[in-house]
Amino acid sequence: MRQTIDNIYNRKLNLILDVGRAFNSVMEVDKLLTIIASRTSQLLNAERCSIYVVDYEKGLLWTKAAMGEGRIEIPIDSGIAGAVALSGEIINVPDAYSDKRFNRKIDRHTGYETKNLLSCPMKNSSGEIIGVIQVLNRKGGAFDSEDEEVLKSLSGFAGNALENALLYSELKMTFHSVIEVLAATIDAKHHYTAGHTARVAEYSCGIARYLGLDDYEIEKIKVAAYLHDYGKIAIKDDILTKPDKLTQEEFSQMKSHAAKTTEILSKMHFSKQYKDVPVIAGAHHEKYDGSGYPVGLRGGDIPFGARILAVADVFDALTSDRDYRKAMPSEKALEVMRSDDGKAFDPDVFAAFEKYFKEELFVLEKDINFGG
Repeated sequence: MRQTIDNIYNRKLNLILDVGRAFNSVMEVDKLLTIIASRTSQLLNAERCSIYVVDYEKGLLWTKAAMGEGRIEIPIDSGIAGAVALSGEIINVPDAYSDKRFNRKIDRHTGYETKNLLSCPMKNSSGEIIGVIQVLNRKGGAFDSEDEEVLKSLSGFAGNALENALLYSELKMTFHSVIEVLAATIDAKHHYTAGHTARVAEYSCGIARYLGLDDYEIEKIKVAAYLHDYGKIAIKDDILTKPDKLTQEEFSQMKSHAAKTTEILSKMHFSKQYKDVPVIAGAHHEKYDGSGYPVGLRGGDIPFGARILAVADVFDALTSDRDYRKAMPSEKALEVMRSDDGKAFDPDVFAAFEKYFKEELFVLEKDINFGG
């Protein structure tokens, strides 16, 4: 009998450890919340699990992990989750609607009927409560003391994982804000280029989605798009802002911005995910047939992200006003670009761009100022 009890205990412990490892394998907050909710509800034989994150500045709890529901926000002193967040104690409610603390508004909002629930605080490494993990409707009856112990164990893993994910999210936001500010310093040199990098980033990410690239690759392409013209910081303002067409010598100097982009960005420290950003950003003027610059790369020798940027960059250039010409209508620009399919542009990338244009971009034209 003792051996049987030990086997059951060890099996449950291994399951908890396995779930804990799954929590720590994810750094994106939304994905982490979904995984915590899914694995916790399975382990505790519950219908649902919600993870509430504490926002002390706004005085509320928010969740995106209510098994398919959108973001829900409640005051920090509201409901069972609020009581747990404020007290730091686990709360087991066998009959939700008989407990005065239960917030029925959430059920009315979601259309779900909560029968019983078990809630536990999640703490960071400093012992601060950063969230609440809440399981709903145990299959086969109310939650018992054994369920409480399991949830306490899981909440420790979940709290550590959530702390790391929130920190990663904050660092990521800081990184992107710096990148966007760097890009804006180049755009600001001339009123006609205002918003150029943001639009190129938007179009590039759209093309990448239609090519089936994963979030990891799309994120890298987005950063490269924001920085693709950074080499222009080394170009004289009288060339960048010249109201007429450039002379051959001036155009030669302007073209040097691509090589300078790679040169400057190569001196920056990028984490492993972004290590290819300098070469991608600096190769956005390379052409598929080898006639581009600064190196004259051809076909597959051009970084794939740069082939995406090339299409996005030309489209935005054609559909934006310049000193020496007015912006083209987007459909006209697409028609002009088709003549370079297979020449300037990778055919696979251009095909994805056309699909993106027809299914998303053209629809958005009413909301986007292509001439801005």
